[in-house]
Amino acid sequence: MYITAPHSSSLLRRASRSSSSTATTKFNSFTGKPQPSPSPEVSSRCRSYCGVSSAFRSRWSHGAHWKSPKSLTSKIRSGAVGSTVLDRFHRNLATMASQNPFSGILTVLPKSGGGEFGKFYSLPDLNDPRIDKLPYSIRILLESAIRNCDNFQVTKEDVEKIIDWEKTAPKQVEIPFKPARVLLQDFTGVPAVVDLAVMRDAMNNLGGDSNKINPLVPVDLVIDHSVQVDVTRSANAVQANMELEFQRNKERFAFLKWGSKAFQNMLVVPPGSGIVHQP
Repeated sequence: MYITAPHSSSLLRRASRSSSSTATTKFNSFTGKPQPSPSPEVSSRCRSYCGVSSAFRSRWSHGAHWKSPKSLTSKIRSGAVGSTVLDRFHRNLATMASQNPFSGILTVLPKSGGGEFGKFYSLPDLNDPRIDKLPYSIRILLESAIRNCDNFQVTKEDVEKIIDWEKTAPKQVEIPFKPARVLLQDFTGVPAVVDLAVMRDAMNNLGGDSNKINPLVPVDLVIDHSVQVDVTRSANAVQANMELEFQRNKERFAFLKWGSKAFQNMLVVPPGSGIVHQP
């Protein structure tokens, strides 16, 4: 789908206006609370800074505090965020298993004290010697194809192409790939959210239900590529740099906050919560 620049910019502005926190530049884009004015030091390249950014006290639609990455981890482990995703995953897996031609290799992963962690498709149970020769990267694709095999989007022929990788690789055949979840950082995540928003606009124009436009798999979008190091050699460098980050990226952050509330199956991790990868 192609997006023209005027449409994208107007969409961003409209999404920003829909957020309760973007009325004036004096309000924080995440909390909607008054934004403290920068100190003289901040105005002069911020060599030191003593204020604490209100961004660290922000709440998102899933109700978790984001003072530190530990709060995110504990919230997910407690089940407040992750339980619904896990429950939905197990329901989908059970539905797919009843229609999957490879349901015979669906194996239980037992717990030592009884019960089970879940179920998975065991590749060794296929008893196909070709699998032992596959690179591990190809085995990951094979497991994904078997797990999602419904003879519609993913067929048994697609699975056979992957198993027969040594012969099909030189032919560059097309194979389906349906990831279980998607991890994004803000540089790649913003265009994805814009695409979803434009699809909702198109659905509205066609008279359909725009709320049906959502990611098909769980998406985690971590905002970690916007911070710049303006303040150094100061005990308050982190707070100062975060404050500047929010000022510079107000519209982007407001748009992503709108997306976190508008779309289902999407978790947006706000700035200051950590990074998604190491360079």
